[in-house]
Amino acid sequence: MPQPLVRPLTPQDRAACLRIFLSNVPDFFLPTERADFETDLNETPQYLVVEIEGEVVACGGVALDDDMQTGFFVWGMVARERQGQGLGTVLVDARLRLLRDLGARRVCLDTSQLTAPFYERLGFEVRQRTPEGYGRGLDRLEMERAL
Repeated sequence: MPQPLVRPLTPQDRAACLRIFLSNVPDFFLPTERADFETDLNETPQYLVVEIEGEVVACGGVALDDDMQTGFFVWGMVARERQGQGLGTVLVDARLRLLRDLGARRVCLDTSQLTAPFYERLGFEVRQRTPEGYGRGLDRLEMERAL
């Protein structure tokens, strides 16, 4: 596989990010989450994309809490057809570096039971679980790790 390039989101990437989101519906995201994703995509200042040979194949952002010590992952995802190629780890590593550079000391995220094992392998721990917290069949797990 060619080397992935991680770079900041540009306005031209928005359609590709929406395509990535839609490729993960309904298994990882509910159709009703599309509007929230589009809003956050437009309003998250620290949003990254991963591209391979000019094609955007993954995306995800970060945000900081008011305390400037706690970072958050915002809408991370890999195109369905590219999952299992290590791109999720590339994206997580880039977002962790970005949060460290911004001064965060810990990072939090919420995800479903489907992707929680991936994050656990990267050092995240479950802090809270809400059965069907996203909707039918999708539990909401709040996870955290130190930077």
